[in-house]
Amino acid sequence: MADGEWQDLLNLKNNINEVKKMLANKDLADHYMEKYNLDAIIATNPLSIKYFSGFESWVTNKNEEWMGKPGGSNSPIPLLYILPYKGNPILLIPSVFGPYSSNLFCEDVRLFGGVPYVEEYEAINKIADGIDNLDKNFFKPFKKIYSTPLEAIKIILKELGILKSNIGIELESFNKALFEIILKELNEARFENCTELIRLVRMIKTDDEISLLVRSAELNELAMNEAAINIKEGIKFDEIYNKFERIAKKDGYNPEHIIFSTYGCGVSANTDYIFKKNQVILLDSGLYCFNYISDTGTTIFTGKPGLKYLEVFKRIYESITLGLDGLRPGAKCSEINNNITGYLGKHGIHNTDTHGHGLGLNPSEYPIFSSNLNYSYHDGFEERNADFSLEKDMVVSLEVPVYIFAEASFIIEMNAIITENGHRYICTQDRKMPIINQ
Repeated sequence: MADGEWQDLLNLKNNINEVKKMLANKDLADHYMEKYNLDAIIATNPLSIKYFSGFESWVTNKNEEWMGKPGGSNSPIPLLYILPYKGNPILLIPSVFGPYSSNLFCEDVRLFGGVPYVEEYEAINKIADGIDNLDKNFFKPFKKIYSTPLEAIKIILKELGILKSNIGIELESFNKALFEIILKELNEARFENCTELIRLVRMIKTDDEISLLVRSAELNELAMNEAAINIKEGIKFDEIYNKFERIAKKDGYNPEHIIFSTYGCGVSANTDYIFKKNQVILLDSGLYCFNYISDTGTTIFTGKPGLKYLEVFKRIYESITLGLDGLRPGAKCSEINNNITGYLGKHGIHNTDTHGHGLGLNPSEYPIFSSNLNYSYHDGFEERNADFSLEKDMVVSLEVPVYIFAEASFIIEMNAIITENGHRYICTQDRKMPIINQ
């Protein structure tokens, strides 16, 4: 890759690590709160906390109650992000993670528990003033430190004037025992499960989220292509991974995944695998840009490609082009999927579901493109059809993997942003021909 390409790409970052404004779709969150008569929503899942506030810690992502309390649940450490209807949010985290909050979107951060336990945030400032050359950003001016999360919730809800209100709370990953106590102690409030509501909010991206996904996609495409052109007979996958990582791990970007498949036998990340001559190989990769994940994929031939396999690739390309052409507001996800599978079926290619997903903080998010969407479910507030209609500012990935058992593995994956009248590609993704390494 030329130095100019690197510089152009890194200039796009625009000091991304200094982003301090909320990326989340607060207007849509307010819309759902108004629709369902909620005075606030409380996010509790670490990924949702990351989405709304920017807060992330390795231990809060992995630590579960049973790790410190034998017989405990699989629930993570209590984290709460309280978002009042059209109000200012409050992030509540354990005291020991206070320094992680020095560079967040959320300005009102409050702590609970010891380490250190102090009554008022002014005490922290006094400690900071007494230490020479201390980065003051390490000690954020916390408004309050509480003894327990229950005490904090009581005081915060009273402060917001919603102790007797309808409140949505993300329950799927929240500590059940703690929630039962909350129900008992705050028996005048009505709590609704808003797990699905938050997923729906995340489905429609803000301009800032789209910008991060575009940047992630651009670097991912460059890193994947560099890896792909080096897949040849006798090369170990470890070498390919290292080439991908060298490009993907730049100035705040980080690898998320790079996997391969050959002989139609599913995917792998086995770094000891040595590629052979005359293989048809699926390569799929993703990387993070400020926690937002890109996803892309291509097909590699090692050696002279057979006409049979070139024909299969051609049909895959035509099918995904057909799917992409149908991306527009109002189109059903099943419609896009059926256009892809219908075309492939006419040309004798079957069993290639699913065919797409949303992009965001997870490798796969709403909406989902699949043939298995003919059902409805309750979203916590009303019945909802699983077959979403596309909307403006969704960012989606269409992918067509095809496995011919004991022979070949193919994929084409491309991304698009839904616009007011159709779609636009997230970045340049040339998939008309496979990558042929002889």
